[in-house]
Amino acid sequence: MAEGHASRKRREEPQVPDWIGGALEYGAAAARRPAASTPEPRRERATGRAQAARVAPRGAHRAVPGVANRRLLLIATSLLLLYGLVMAYSASTAQAYFTYGSSYYFLKKQVLFAAVGVAVMLCLSRIDYALLRRFAWPLAAIVAFLLVLALVPGIGIIANGARRWLDVGGQTVQPSEFAKLAAVILAAALAVQRPRELKRFGRFAMVAGAGIVPFGLLIMLGKDLSTTLVLIAGVAAVLVVADARWRHLLVVAAAMPVVVGLLILAEPYRQARLVSFLDPWKDAGSTGFQATQALISVASGHLFGVGLGDSVQKFGFLPEQTTDMITGIIGEELGLLGLAVLMAIYVLLVWAGLRIALSCREPFGKYAAVGVTAIVGIQALLNLGAALGLLPILGVPLPLVSCGGTSLVTVLAGIGILLNVATNRRSHIGVTADRRVRVDSGGRDGRPHGARPRGR
Repeated sequence: MAEGHASRKRREEPQVPDWIGGALEYGAAAARRPAASTPEPRRERATGRAQAARVAPRGAHRAVPGVANRRLLLIATSLLLLYGLVMAYSASTAQAYFTYGSSYYFLKKQVLFAAVGVAVMLCLSRIDYALLRRFAWPLAAIVAFLLVLALVPGIGIIANGARRWLDVGGQTVQPSEFAKLAAVILAAALAVQRPRELKRFGRFAMVAGAGIVPFGLLIMLGKDLSTTLVLIAGVAAVLVVADARWRHLLVVAAAMPVVVGLLILAEPYRQARLVSFLDPWKDAGSTGFQATQALISVASGHLFGVGLGDSVQKFGFLPEQTTDMITGIIGEELGLLGLAVLMAIYVLLVWAGLRIALSCREPFGKYAAVGVTAIVGIQALLNLGAALGLLPILGVPLPLVSCGGTSLVTVLAGIGILLNVATNRRSHIGVTADRRVRVDSGGRDGRPHGARPRGR
């Protein structure tokens, strides 16, 4: 019975072919084995540009250190340049018409020099400022040679009792303006060479003397005390940021009033200017004439001014109304508000220059940037102070505003150096003092970098 039932059950079950059973057994065994790691599909390597585009926010790959400071400096420079062209025309119309028969005479010259200055600025903004360090001495020699030429009778031009100018193609050039920039570059180059030795008074005196004494003596022979003071201020700024000892700086600062006092006593007109500064109204018809007329111009403008182009003082009352005393015309036509805007733009320019210097991590670029900024800032301060009766009359032009080709081109050249320092790659690479010493003198073992020891 049992065997019959079992055989009947086997007949009812479906019969599976042998090859299908073998395949099922192989599949079950493969499922019980651990799964082998399958290689991932090959991924396409992303390029640096594509990867940066995925990770960084839109437009971040175009960000370059120093662009913000560069843009700020360009804005301040452009505003001052446009401000100067407008006021140069307004202040010079009367003198240009009665002297040269055209109200646009000084404006045309100023536009020409502005174009040359902007071209120089753009060129220097694209040239690595490290080249200035290499050619600091040749540049200083060329400027000193021009200063000597200006003193030679028959070559130098005499104006107002001083011999400071050269005639180049019918245009007057004042080499002392170039000397300020050359002195700052030379002082910065010398301060970088041996930074540790700058703590010693001998090295400090050598750097200060090389930047001040040759240029200062030649400029003083041309009877130009104001330019010498601006030059000294620029070199002093370089020494301060180069971390010179304060006691050495204080020695120089204490000696300066004595030297300036002796220089004032050496020339009668300087004595007269100092006396008129103390009380300009005492002799308002002679020695105090320029100072009093400048004060009258500024006071006549009140808060909002008499209107652009409506100055009365420019009709022969205010001396040097297009150069040294253009601030008086600005105060008369645009009032206290116009002067405040002008001062604010200068503060913006100086602030941008100092930001560029502080963000620069390469020593020479930092020193040069501080020196150039100090020259522009101190010169503006001296001009504004003299026009407002806060300082003696020094005969310093207002940077980027006063008529004067050499001053305009020189200031724009300095701005070009600042622009290059702002975005130059070397400005944002940190270099320690020890590394600078090894770079100048060679590797740690005394051999120049890149020299390998011979095989053993």
